[in-house]
Amino acid sequence: MLVSAPGKIILFGEHSVVYGRGAIASAIDLRTYTEGKLLKEKIIKIHANDLKIPGLSISFSEEEIVLGTDYGKAGFVVSYVKSAIEKIFTEYGSRKGFEISIKSEIPVGAGLGSSAAVVVPTLKLLSELLEMNLSNEEIAVMGKNVEIEVQGSSSGIDPAVSALGGGLYFKKGKIERFSAPNLPLIVGYTGEKGSTKILLEKVKALKEEYPEILENIMDAMEDIASKSKKILSENGDIKELGTLMNINNGLLEAIGVSTKELSELVFASRISGALGAKITGAGGGGCMYALAPNKQREVETAIKIAGGIPIRTKTTDEGVRVEHK
Repeated sequence: MLVSAPGKIILFGEHSVVYGRGAIASAIDLRTYTEGKLLKEKIIKIHANDLKIPGLSISFSEEEIVLGTDYGKAGFVVSYVKSAIEKIFTEYGSRKGFEISIKSEIPVGAGLGSSAAVVVPTLKLLSELLEMNLSNEEIAVMGKNVEIEVQGSSSGIDPAVSALGGGLYFKKGKIERFSAPNLPLIVGYTGEKGSTKILLEKVKALKEEYPEILENIMDAMEDIASKSKKILSENGDIKELGTLMNINNGLLEAIGVSTKELSELVFASRISGALGAKITGAGGGGCMYALAPNKQREVETAIKIAGGIPIRTKTTDEGVRVEHK
């Protein structure tokens, strides 16, 4: 059986969401694929060659699953799979042998939800193979629990987007899904990942020094997220959406989370014809994205010239799905 799930992009509300304002994320059509089958022997085989793991086996007893080999960064990705399998076994009530192959179109560490996009199709695959028939909503919750176990915390946004697809508006722990149009996007990846923890601390310090100014900025980000949700859910004017992206990016620049590399990709995209361009995620590296209807090739070229890695994608309503049995 082959199962796939999408990555995600934060469209609006980075950083302001930490202070109780709304934010918007969407599924994108970059996907991770997990293919698997049941085995008679009690062994779990995981193959993830595109993550530069030459194939590894995980053995288990009736009590626990043991990851025998550490492959550094790739081993960390596999730890999500290990936790997902444990959650399924706990729910199912016994242990089976599996062979799973993982292939991904999503760069690891770029802030595009690569971890959740591995966890969610793994959960769906095992649920189908074991005839558990877990709903996508149940898989989203289980995916959040996997992230909490591996990372120590989780907002639940990434697994929810990956499982359910579409757009998600989230505020103070509440998630509202809405159907979003297929927006043509170009993601520009700097090749470096910023530290979310450091950036959150930086914004917090700035807010403590200038509380009224930062509150106003966060309120403005809230207004942008609210207006953008209306445009997206009602298939409104994407030119206005581009304008809101540019304003939001200016606010992110103002609170100090951009970098020279990100700013260069943003401005290169706008100059080459994008309706709007902004940072996505915590900043300090990672990615930006551009809204570029009929200008995707030009924006891709501009990002490449500016030193970034262009990734063509679009928003999608499709969440996790069974490709074939």
